[in-house]
Amino acid sequence: MNKLKFLIVAMGLILFSLPALAQEESEDGGAGVAGSKYGSDSATCVTNLSLYREFFNQWKAGKYSDNHLAEQSLASWRYCFFNCPVASKNMYLHGERLINNYITEYQNDSVKKQAYVDTLMMIYDQRIKYYGNDPKAPASVVLGRKAQDWMKYRQDQSKVYYPMFLESFYKTGNESEPATLYSYYVATIYYVKQGNADRDLILENYVAIEDVIDFNLNRYAGDEKKMEPYTKIANNIEKSVSQFANCEKLIELYDPKLKANPNDLKLAKNIVKFLEKRKCTKSDLYFSALEKVHAKEPSAETAFLMGKMALEREQFVKAKDYLLEATNKLPDTLVTKKASAYLLLAETFRSLGQYSSARTAAIKVLNYNPNEVMVFILIGDLYSAAASDCLLQGLRVSYWAAADKYIKAINMTNDEKIKDLAQKKLAAVQRSFPEKQDIFMRSLTEGQTITIECWIGESTTIRARD
Repeated sequence: MNKLKFLIVAMGLILFSLPALAQEESEDGGAGVAGSKYGSDSATCVTNLSLYREFFNQWKAGKYSDNHLAEQSLASWRYCFFNCPVASKNMYLHGERLINNYITEYQNDSVKKQAYVDTLMMIYDQRIKYYGNDPKAPASVVLGRKAQDWMKYRQDQSKVYYPMFLESFYKTGNESEPATLYSYYVATIYYVKQGNADRDLILENYVAIEDVIDFNLNRYAGDEKKMEPYTKIANNIEKSVSQFANCEKLIELYDPKLKANPNDLKLAKNIVKFLEKRKCTKSDLYFSALEKVHAKEPSAETAFLMGKMALEREQFVKAKDYLLEATNKLPDTLVTKKASAYLLLAETFRSLGQYSSARTAAIKVLNYNPNEVMVFILIGDLYSAAASDCLLQGLRVSYWAAADKYIKAINMTNDEKIKDLAQKKLAAVQRSFPEKQDIFMRSLTEGQTITIECWIGESTTIRARD
């Protein structure tokens, strides 16, 4: 192309591009064509901006296959990058695409490849400098992208890129991009493997990253398209982290640490998070760590968990205290958790032989979950257990009241396992009903309604054993 023809083409491109250019730069937040954003030689800047864009668009339209168009675009792009760096935000996005093309082209030439990697990093740095306040991609987000590419092309330099990920993550928080979150986790592994930190760091960052993932999964619940990238990276991280954080390894690593630092609240909190994430909550380590957290910073949630675990360990007095605290602190809006807390409290009172209190707690479950079938099975068990204390003329009449509760449970549920459980319990108490002659000798009649005395105080129907 001779000089005259080039100038004609350039002027045509400028005239054709000016309206669109003004619109695009306005969207970039720029000052317009005549503003200082075009540098000391605005005419040359606008010319090169138009040329690089035209060649870039042609290159893109050809699916980035024509390297001659890439070269033409890069030549004009380079002028804009160095001489009018605030002319366009898109210039930085296009520059990334152009430079990555050359990194790929010189894959087998390490010197040229690394020179282009340096250029790519310079693009990120300059974008941060001039467009660091961009609300769509602020400096911390761009820093995360820079860290990704540094790790991609210079994996052995974790001392360089890991601090970038760290800064990006803690400045961006819940707004961190999914790709950056996953890369931050991978970078942590490289950082540890290259001897720069203990493996504890992998677990600490794993929990922090998972918290951000969980936040976004909850934020976008129901929107599959927005949830998908977070679900994907969560699954990928989960596959990887098991080699560092199965229950056995976590306990082996953190049990001696907690024993050596019993007053370290941060350590106890981290252990609780690690073990919850890895579903290691049956361990004594989890119980001990959570107990320390609850002692220093008690909450409804920790009281609930402590009560549940104490009950499982048959520490019934502890369980009662924790679960009473949980039921008092849990807001009524958390109906599922509140119902569960009262059901566990009822089980605890039963284990302590405090049957009346157990029934009171069980009935409160129905305030939050009216369809909880286990309430009626539990009350039936209480009545059955009280048979020797609740007598009528020597007859163990509480079995009749227990049968009423089991029958109610059977009629309420479609869950075959629960139904089968209730039916077995019903059959057991029916075998304990009095004989017909025992009823007759006491001037009682089958089908007669009576009220059971003692703490039960309920009406039931007299029945004989089959």
